[in-house]
Amino acid sequence: MKQVRKFYDRAFKEKAVQLSYDRHKISELARELEVTAPQLYRWRKE
Repeated sequence: MKQVRKFYDRAFKEKAVQLSYDRHKISELARELEVTAPQLYRWRKE
């Protein structure tokens, strides 16, 4: 079975990064947004 890669728009990424700075637990936020924690950290660097 082939996996479909998800693409997130810039607005979603910016909002996720904002929320990640407001929250203490990145892993909980990642679960809520249905992304991975390393993905959030990568978006923060960008």
